[in-house]
Amino acid sequence: MAKIKNGILGGISGTVGNVVGGRWRGIDYIRSKPSSVKNPRTEAQRTQRMRFSLVMSFLKKSRPFINIGFQNSGQGQTAMNRAMSLNVREAITGTYPDLEINPEALVVSTGDLQGASTAGMDLSVAETATFTWNNEAGSGNASNDDGAMVLLFNTEKGAVIYSLYGASREDETLQMAVPPSWGGDPVAGYLTFRSETGRDVSESIYLGTENAA
Repeated sequence: MAKIKNGILGGISGTVGNVVGGRWRGIDYIRSKPSSVKNPRTEAQRTQRMRFSLVMSFLKKSRPFINIGFQNSGQGQTAMNRAMSLNVREAITGTYPDLEINPEALVVSTGDLQGASTAGMDLSVAETATFTWNNEAGSGNASNDDGAMVLLFNTEKGAVIYSLYGASREDETLQMAVPPSWGGDPVAGYLTFRSETGRDVSESIYLGTENAA
């Protein structure tokens, strides 16, 4: 509660509405209270939060795959943190609020194991995804016994399915079941390899986006 000193023409001490009165070094003063801002977030902040939200949603659905794919992230960073940092920076496209993940720029594994110079994906058979690659065992650190890991990202539904090991590098092919509800949806595919020891992984290969049969 404010008080008026020395009558109606005197100084004000306290608060009246959005006016604050006081006295400093014998001088009466009044000032307005700073206006409150209910939502101080700028568009840049909202943009960054949306970028984080989009990537985190994908990573949570892919966590077991990401934990392997980014296992060699370096000291001080978890696999999820490294995947988040990289994909928030590189894999989001559009202008706020129309932001989305760019499948071509999405990275689901990173490492020094050799990948495949030629690889592909076929979704033309209903409820089936067929992955193929060329066996480059003996080139660099590639081995016949390296395991193939594959991931499918339904960009329309935001859904993810994956296989952590379904074939070896020398098999040159792998099939995975696709949910019936994905029929007609755009689906992005990714391939990576994991060494037999499990300690090394390759950089993920984007296999393109196709409509599931």
